[in-house]
Amino acid sequence: MEVKGENPIEFLSKNIDIEELYTEIEEYLNLHIGKEATIDRTRAFKSYTQLIFIFSAVINEIQNGPISNPHRLLAKQLSPCDMVVTFNWDTLMDRALSDETEWTSDNGYGFNPKSIYRDQWMAPFEAQGNAPQLVKLHGSVNWLSSYPMSPEQDIELTQESAPDTVWVYESTTKPYSCFAGRYMEGYEDFSFGYYPPNILDDAGKKVKDDYVLIRSRMKFPWVPEGTSSSDGLVSIPLIIPPVKEKNYHGYGMLFEDLWAKAQSGIEQADHIIVIGYSFPRTDLKSNKLFMDAFLNRSDIPYVTILDPEPTKIADKFKMELGIPESHLRVIKDYFSEETDIEELFSPNKSKHADAASCAGV
Repeated sequence: MEVKGENPIEFLSKNIDIEELYTEIEEYLNLHIGKEATIDRTRAFKSYTQLIFIFSAVINEIQNGPISNPHRLLAKQLSPCDMVVTFNWDTLMDRALSDETEWTSDNGYGFNPKSIYRDQWMAPFEAQGNAPQLVKLHGSVNWLSSYPMSPEQDIELTQESAPDTVWVYESTTKPYSCFAGRYMEGYEDFSFGYYPPNILDDAGKKVKDDYVLIRSRMKFPWVPEGTSSSDGLVSIPLIIPPVKEKNYHGYGMLFEDLWAKAQSGIEQADHIIVIGYSFPRTDLKSNKLFMDAFLNRSDIPYVTILDPEPTKIADKFKMELGIPESHLRVIKDYFSEETDIEELFSPNKSKHADAASCAGV
């Protein structure tokens, strides 16, 4: 209403491109900097952060149920030397891997979480067992960091820990401390209600000398008060929002290391299976990831594409990445209950008999 001059209900009923809307919010945020831009900047920053909670809440509602059977079947086919690389924020694959393999969130994401929430915050277990790696290049709804601040210009986390520190939510059987005590029950593992648990092992960033930190929140009569604790540092899902200029550097070396792991996996994979990723031209970083990985290869991998509209993806692998028809298989379909997962992993067995057992997904 303030910025676009439109009725929110009418605006949201249109066919909105969320990347364009989020980018517009980010640009509005960047227009208002300095001490004189407090109200406009606060409005933009609240929109910027609340959309993260909304995205996560929608995903958690959608995935709150039995473990996805296609993901479960996919997990069963994976060996300890496989790597799953995803741009998705959901935890469908996380749950399937946890149930079907020795994968754990203690060491399965490619980094060491500071703490994992399992009815309470606890230190990760030492590395044990062999399992596939799950590398999530845009973060995950169950990865948490501290709620950020942006009073004048830069966006900064409120935690005392380094910016690449990650807390991981896994499960709970009882209410936890969260923003305004608004705990919501009834969610499966790796999913939670609107607010994730507050961080209890980080006191928060210290304020500068001669400053006082005040913690406050607005109360509305139509919003019921929470019934659980609100102790600790307020957390927020650690996901990279869908803006054109994605803020990877705001989390230290976290995403740089994850993208490097993904590139290494693509460089070494004997069989690359692409499921439902369309390689959008605007996502320059993901395109560069594959270009750099294929330039570093001395051999040609086998590539399987599963997608309802696979033509452009297949053309990319043939014309830009140099994959010949003999090493490319295209399946025009959705990833669903009907997908033959075993066949997906074993294309043209007679032709590919000399391929190593490891597959990169």
